Amino acid sequence: EEERQAQREEELRRKQEEAKVPPEMLFRRKSDLYSKFDEDGVPTHDAQGEELSKSARKKLAKEMRKHKQKYEKLMKPME
Repeated sequence: EEERQAQREEELRRKQEEAKVPPEMLFRRKSDLYSKFDEDGVPTHDAQGEELSKSARKKLAKEMRKHKQKYEKLMKPME
């Protein structure tokens, strides 16, 4: 039981730390996966320089939108 509680707390800390990453840097810090990005920071090409499929870019854009909402919610109290 204590171990599970510790795991949950660690997961929460990890998510909070990730939410602090500015949206434009979310994917740019994953240079081992992506090589080119659009003006919003959403990847357009994989690490090998191959263009990502439209569905992959759409999925990443959705992930970016979700992250941006979390980031703005987290940063709002700090203003």
